[in-house]
Amino acid sequence: MKKVAVITGAAQGIGRAIASRLSKDGFAVALVDINTTTLNEVKKEIETQGGQALALQADLTKLDDIQTAINRSAEWGSLSVLVNNAGRVLINPFLDITEQEWDAIMTLNLKTVFFAIQFAAKRMQSGGRIVNLSSISGRSGRPDQPHYAAAKCGVISLTQSAALAFASHGITVNSVCPGVVDTPMTTAIHEVRAKTLGITPEESLARMAAKIPLGRLEKAEDVAGAVSFLCSPDAAYITGQALNVDGGMEMN
Repeated sequence: MKKVAVITGAAQGIGRAIASRLSKDGFAVALVDINTTTLNEVKKEIETQGGQALALQADLTKLDDIQTAINRSAEWGSLSVLVNNAGRVLINPFLDITEQEWDAIMTLNLKTVFFAIQFAAKRMQSGGRIVNLSSISGRSGRPDQPHYAAAKCGVISLTQSAALAFASHGITVNSVCPGVVDTPMTTAIHEVRAKTLGITPEESLARMAAKIPLGRLEKAEDVAGAVSFLCSPDAAYITGQALNVDGGMEMN
């Protein structure tokens, strides 16, 4: 039976790169996203490369959609990997964040992760790997995205709790903390920050890039490589960890 890896938020950016990498690693990839058009593009791309892909449209803010996606993936093959990648960020000063914005960030970035883990762990019959996408924003405070930072910090805590809960079942649970990744999300962040600072988005991004010790923006493939490792046999004795993949921006 084929080994299935579920990747949420697989239609673009980091999720797309993770799906491509895990497919090359030999997994049949179940692609979960709300955007049907780009989801089918990724499916076609993976199949063209000789991989197996299942496109599952889902609104991950709805628990029924999460459970349906997990169950369909488990029926397609042996559920071996879950990568909780879906997320969003909103840039707003601390005093301007509304209850609606707080709830939106917490729902997709933390609540969804919890229930996807819960549903997947029930379907992992012979062990498995769960990798949650946190962020270096979860490592320290963020004055213009405190709700996002809090959610991503929560993902690290949730990773540790799940690692303890499922260790006896042969399921490892780890998180990856990317830095400044060259994706549409990062571009959107610096468009907002640039307006506040009175500079161009390019200047805003350049200021952030200058803080990266390795001297370049992170690629989605850099994140995908770390996820691939955590899903490999070489990572069998690693669980409950949060791995910074950020070019040296955070060292802890």
